[in-house]
Amino acid sequence: MVPVPSAARLSGSARGAARNHGTSEPLGWTFVAALALAWCAFIDFTEPDRTIFALVAGFFIALAALFTVMTRRPGFALIVAIFLFVPVYAASLFKFDITAMNLHVYDVVFYLFNTAQIGFFIQTYPLTVLLCGGALAIALALLYASYRLETPRRFPVLVRPLAGLTACAVLLASTWSLAARKPTFFDEGRYIFSAFIGSLADMPALVQAKGFFEISAHATLSPTKSSAITCEAAANAPDIVLFLNESAMPEGVYPQLHYPAELAPFFRSSDGQTHRLRVETFGGGTWLSDFSVLTGLPTNTFGNLRNFATQLMTGRLRHALPQYLKACGYDTSIIYPSLAGFAGSGRFYKAIGFDQVIDRQVHHAPSDRQRDEFYLDQVIKVLQGARDSASSGKARRPQFIVASSMAAHSPWNFRFAPEMLKPGETTRWTGDPEFDEYLWRLVLAKRDRDAFRTKLAARFPGQPFLFVNYGDHQPALARLPLSNAIEIADKGIAWQLDPASRAFDTYYAVDGLNFTPKTALPNVPILEIPHLAALTVAAAGLPLDSVLQRRLWLIDRCNGLYVSCADRGAVLAYQRFLIDSGWIVQP
Repeated sequence: MVPVPSAARLSGSARGAARNHGTSEPLGWTFVAALALAWCAFIDFTEPDRTIFALVAGFFIALAALFTVMTRRPGFALIVAIFLFVPVYAASLFKFDITAMNLHVYDVVFYLFNTAQIGFFIQTYPLTVLLCGGALAIALALLYASYRLETPRRFPVLVRPLAGLTACAVLLASTWSLAARKPTFFDEGRYIFSAFIGSLADMPALVQAKGFFEISAHATLSPTKSSAITCEAAANAPDIVLFLNESAMPEGVYPQLHYPAELAPFFRSSDGQTHRLRVETFGGGTWLSDFSVLTGLPTNTFGNLRNFATQLMTGRLRHALPQYLKACGYDTSIIYPSLAGFAGSGRFYKAIGFDQVIDRQVHHAPSDRQRDEFYLDQVIKVLQGARDSASSGKARRPQFIVASSMAAHSPWNFRFAPEMLKPGETTRWTGDPEFDEYLWRLVLAKRDRDAFRTKLAARFPGQPFLFVNYGDHQPALARLPLSNAIEIADKGIAWQLDPASRAFDTYYAVDGLNFTPKTALPNVPILEIPHLAALTVAAAGLPLDSVLQRRLWLIDRCNGLYVSCADRGAVLAYQRFLIDSGWIVQP
């Protein structure tokens, strides 16, 4: 680090001039200007849009100016500003590598003030933590040296207060301008600073939040105050396997797209029909669909904080799907492809009723991307463990197991599991290499699912199973007849689409093994994703409490819709009923 030459080191005449005019040697200001330009060039590298670059650069310069006003040391102030930007860049790259999302200010709030998360990082990434600690020590030493070596500058009386006010105005204007542009959090290595700075505008909403769910002004449903869910399941209740099919979209969503005939049964329910499901995300954001299915709640209600729904609602939900099934006598497990401790997913899953979270630290997957066979084998291990416990004298409890697939995840520019191709088999169905690769992965998923059910029939003869499968979102493929499909996914701007857009259409399927679903699936054009939890309980033939009975009534009343329901008052009355009954605890 090159310190800014101080006035104390100048010759007598130069020193006198510095004292009299409040200036430093030209080399000092040259260094400050050069360092500022160099960092602005780096900002330009990460922010390719000219307007966004100007806003981020303005924010950076204003931040440095504000520190200059406070310390009267322009060199030190510039270094402080840079040292505040560097961790944002590094942390964003680290987060994107795991979650495919850039850094948001709520990440800082969540991680810095959560001892469980700090402990998770120390345990899981010890080398990274050591490197961060070393970098912090070096940064503090450099800041101290820079501060000590630079003599405070003298400025005319009004310069500092005017400069401070101007800097604050630029900081606020830049922040709100970036927030108004709805920054993207899904561009790897790009728009990192603009996304983070723009997210600062979300802090007031987070701090002042009185509740994320809109409710009716007056209670029209009688709340049912209860400290616990009441459910008495009948004997021989089915084991339930809820499976998230990554990027799975059935044929027919876009009539121009055609699938191999082998895939047709993959999307059908026991009634022989393919049922449409409307999700709230496109091309990514699996956690949004996961949240809605398990809680029965939409994520759009969280606005700009929708990607943090799990963190915001941890400990605030009393009637999630695993909680209900646990009250019905089920053991509850979730098989997670990544590290559940990251972003607090594990804490959320435990809070909504899962007995065990089987993540990568437990199942030891070589990577996050495994064939469906791997995760389905984990399901069998859980079932086998339950049977072994029963054989040792414990009463057998039915199992509720949630698992996810990863094979169909983007990118589709390489052949996945080529060893699984049958001799002479071709995958040139459409002539589009990426779309054909996507179809191949769906074919492989179908074969893995069929093999899984064959194993279940052989290892657990006569045991009843209910299967609920669904697609979390559509794939972001150029082949889709959707304008700017890849850009929508990369920039995470699906919220700009009409909520009824076909871009949100996937599927759900309900069928069984040694078991027939106990309720007919709704005869509606499309089901919105918050309703799937209630259908799962009904299909299993389990008792329905007032919450689920009201939900099934709402499905009928709204023709399968929830967020888009024409009778908005019915939805708001239901949400008020949940809150007044204590099933949702508002902030």
